[in-house]
Amino acid sequence: MNLRSFALLILLATTARAGVEVDLDALGKSLGGWNKEKGKAAEYKFSESEYRSYKPEISRSPDGGIFISMRVDHVRGMFSADDHASLEMSFSPEGTLLSAQAYISIQERRISSDMFRSAGKQAAGAAGQVVGGTVAQAAKIGSDVFGSLAGKLLRENVTEPGRVAFPAALRHNYNMLYPCVHVVKDPLKALPVEEPQAAGATVATTPVKPVEPEPAKKTAPEGMIEVRTFGEPPKEGGQKPAEQAKP
Repeated sequence: MNLRSFALLILLATTARAGVEVDLDALGKSLGGWNKEKGKAAEYKFSESEYRSYKPEISRSPDGGIFISMRVDHVRGMFSADDHASLEMSFSPEGTLLSAQAYISIQERRISSDMFRSAGKQAAGAAGQVVGGTVAQAAKIGSDVFGSLAGKLLRENVTEPGRVAFPAALRHNYNMLYPCVHVVKDPLKALPVEEPQAAGATVATTPVKPVEPEPAKKTAPEGMIEVRTFGEPPKEGGQKPAEQAKP
């Protein structure tokens, strides 16, 4: 009886590597959904003003950490130019929040907060848990960053409500983004293997057609001369008789 070979999937236990990832789906849901700018932005109202947040840009640092840059706009209306802002956060390969900083651009004026760094490295959470050490540390860095930004903005004599609330709107994005950063592990990999043959089982093989010997070439009998001709054989009936000359 022949057994057909088939592929099986088995889980290969490997050493999982930890990595820092951002849950963009959860972030978009917390901001009302990525339903603007062809699925790249979310719009919402904060402190009676309209704002637009874009999906963050995430880049890997050479040491394995990540750098996050998130753009936020203050939507001022059809006949007014929007204000722009940027939120930047850095995480170590272990998931520790290393630094944070924010910028606001209003009518070609760029206002930036001071950069605040974490006090030291702390162990990241287990897989799937929020990273960055303790929540209190992240809250402390956020308070320092946006307190610095709001103080510098007030020196510009800004009075428009949406602009005054811009640092608070940025902190809202900071608070929504931080819980979406996680330490994850690579999933177990599956490799296809072939099932071993059962003991005593025969393997189906394709029958091999025997090679037939080539027929022997005909040769002249011994003692006779073999004559070979070249070119086309003469046609039957011989040559056509020549026409008689006309008188």
